[in-house]
Amino acid sequence: MKKNNSRPPARKSHSQTSQRRPQGGGRGPAPAARSENQIPREWRIVIGTHAINEVLNIRPHQVKGMWIRQGWENSGDLREMHELALQKKVKVDIKPEGVIEKFGSSQQGAAIFVDGAPVLDIEGLEGFEKSIILMLDGIEDPHNLGAIVRTSWLTGAHGVLIPEDRAVGLTPTVHKVACGGVEHVPVEETTNFSKYAEDLKKQGYWIFGLSPRGKRSIFELDLPDKVVWAVGSEDKGLRVTTERLCDELVFIPQASSSASYNASVATAMALTETLRQHAPRGNRKKS
Repeated sequence: MKKNNSRPPARKSHSQTSQRRPQGGGRGPAPAARSENQIPREWRIVIGTHAINEVLNIRPHQVKGMWIRQGWENSGDLREMHELALQKKVKVDIKPEGVIEKFGSSQQGAAIFVDGAPVLDIEGLEGFEKSIILMLDGIEDPHNLGAIVRTSWLTGAHGVLIPEDRAVGLTPTVHKVACGGVEHVPVEETTNFSKYAEDLKKQGYWIFGLSPRGKRSIFELDLPDKVVWAVGSEDKGLRVTTERLCDELVFIPQASSSASYNASVATAMALTETLRQHAPRGNRKKS
């Protein structure tokens, strides 16, 4: 990942932070606790109870430390999270609640710092018989991106492509709304959708763009085994350059033309229809 947009407002330069070692999982002498202004840019800042627990369960070896608010002993969720962190040998620092609130008003009393994330292996996608990829063309609302990543996880998508510029990255709020989905679905930032589109088409993927200019609805499609859904920004939709990468533009039916579906809702519809067609006997709940 080249950015994550998850930094607090104030930052210190590299020269000011390079002398401090990351908080380890209890290995060796404990270094001095980092301040909120000394978190390396490449680290992901994750908030939200479900998201943090998923990090601790999936990739504890990539956790650089966790902050938990003062008075955590009075919260059942925070006590369980603290116990899990200690089990995973993650260093926990106690902070005033106001410090953690800088990462988001919905932080639920804790934040965890992760160096690493799932990586989209384009060549590895060739091994899947059925697959779904998302190409998000300028989603700016972190709640939308978080909801999309969560749905992508639950519908078995293998990756999400987002632009580096004019779009939200993996902010703390995105992690919180995704409820752990970021730990399962690679979110890849790129300056060039066309290169990914070319590689994916060579592997048998068909690219469908959600657009009111589409001639067929998503429910009229006989979807192929490998699908890329291109979804535009909340206000402008797909850019012309992204539309040109699509094999077909399709629309989602609606009763009124005076508004449009929320981007995350539209994406959920497309993903669910793909899952339905890929599993024609029904979507059986997995344990």
